[in-house]
Amino acid sequence: PALSHLRGGGHHAPHGAPALHQSPTLFSMTTTDTAGYTKSFIPIKLGMLDLGPAALFRFLVSSFLEQAAAVMPVCVFLAGFQSLVLGQPIDDAMTITGGLVLVMLGLTFFNFGLLYGLMPMGKTLGLGLPQALSTPPLLAVAGLLGVAVTLAEPALSVVKTAGSLMEESQAPYLYALLHRRQELLVLAVAVGVGLSASFGMLRIIQQWSIKPVAILLSMATLALSSYVAWFTDRSDLLGLAWDLGAVTTGPVTVPLVIALGVGIASVSGEEPSPLTGFGVVTLASLIPVNMVLLLGLALPKFSRSSSPTSPPVVKAADLAASLPWLEKTPFVEIVGGFRALVPLVVIMNVLLKFVLGDSGNLTTTLKVDKREVEAPAMLALCAAQMGIILFNVGLTSGLARLGTLVGGVMPAAFTAVREIQAAPIWKGRVGLVVAVIFSWLLGFGATLAEPALSTLAITVEKLSGGTLSRRLIVGSVGVGVGTGISLGVLKIVLGLPLMPFLIGGYALCALLTLFSSEVLANVAWDSAGVTTGPITVPLVISLGLGLGNALGVSDGFGILSLASVCPIISVLIAGLVAGNT
Repeated sequence: PALSHLRGGGHHAPHGAPALHQSPTLFSMTTTDTAGYTKSFIPIKLGMLDLGPAALFRFLVSSFLEQAAAVMPVCVFLAGFQSLVLGQPIDDAMTITGGLVLVMLGLTFFNFGLLYGLMPMGKTLGLGLPQALSTPPLLAVAGLLGVAVTLAEPALSVVKTAGSLMEESQAPYLYALLHRRQELLVLAVAVGVGLSASFGMLRIIQQWSIKPVAILLSMATLALSSYVAWFTDRSDLLGLAWDLGAVTTGPVTVPLVIALGVGIASVSGEEPSPLTGFGVVTLASLIPVNMVLLLGLALPKFSRSSSPTSPPVVKAADLAASLPWLEKTPFVEIVGGFRALVPLVVIMNVLLKFVLGDSGNLTTTLKVDKREVEAPAMLALCAAQMGIILFNVGLTSGLARLGTLVGGVMPAAFTAVREIQAAPIWKGRVGLVVAVIFSWLLGFGATLAEPALSTLAITVEKLSGGTLSRRLIVGSVGVGVGTGISLGVLKIVLGLPLMPFLIGGYALCALLTLFSSEVLANVAWDSAGVTTGPITVPLVISLGLGLGNALGVSDGFGILSLASVCPIISVLIAGLVAGNT
């Protein structure tokens, strides 16, 4: 759908464009056709688009099918592997299916609100704030927006469900963060993204190259991770910290921060470079890792003598029944949805009104059936609010449950599982090879289904003058993600530590970056961002937790972190082989 600039209600529409008429009612807007007739397309009483039932239905169905094309292939692949390859039924299939439908509906409404509400507001702020503020307050505002947009990330909701399979005796500090310090954990991630946004704006102002920034920041993050892993008793936090670094670079954070960066570059007096938006993902995926690790180090020391050696076994159903109503589905998802989006909307509106002095009703243009009609941004924001609530409910009952279910039965391919009599299905290492191949195909297929990957590939092809073709970028990123997920599964199955994978991976990234051009380095380090969509993240994290729980491994995290570093390596290698040096 086409997206126009955002305008204040007090401005006049350009010639031939739909005109906005202020009214005491909620929304009263009209459009004039070529014959000069005026027709209200936002009824005063209903507040909905009066485009005709057929046109509105086609618009919604088209948006829904776009989300279904990204969600269903991955989910069908997961369900098919469990039912056809492992021969295990899908428990609660109807509940999971209903959850997946809610996820697709939620993403439909949320993306509509993102495109026609949040993004235009972000573009207006990006162009206006650099003119209204000096550098220090501008960096502070960028940090505040970074915190707010992170809380609105749909995929971050997976943190709230990730602790359901944790046992305190196995990973006490991990358990503490996911249960007792959950709000602090989310806040630490958000503050990390806020610092990333501020530093990213400073990098644009100073015109620093991404190559030294990425290398130095990754080395510093690895140094802190090594200290936590080898010199403290809190190594169980590593996988969670690095996975959360990947969660932050979702469909809300990156576009809004990039819009602010482009605005800063425009006001600096120079035409924004095509590379202006790059680098945000790199910073936003590394700095939050440090914040989570620092939060873990600040936790009080765990005393094993103070915890019961044999905690009472509580059934999940009994535990759910004992929770207060506000902590049960769907109420907890509704409250969480409002807490995630409302602060961001309030902050953006405060900045628009009191910093930029925009007092009119903000409108944006929709394109439905080749017709352009205007709608208030508030309508799109309401759709985004509805979408994030539906997505949260669907995540709990659909995506997360499916990932955990498949991860829980995957070990039946290569080892004995108490609940499955036929396990192991294959003798020797054959079952493990099957599980690794499945993981690779899952990562490769999920990446190809991400809409952001196609957009990135087209941009890169233009930037490189065709040297880095669209097919090359898509293929190399897909291979990298598939390889990363396979390595993550092997790490959990074989009980290997995460640090050697991270050190080796980022050391190779640094070495390849030194021999790469600025374009290739920017593209490669940001390529991991396309792997962290709201579909891939919950599935991969839930898959790892289910797999770890079935094998009795305390730490099922780490898969997503490897799925982020491997695409950097594969894109750098592909670019160097293609001659882009």
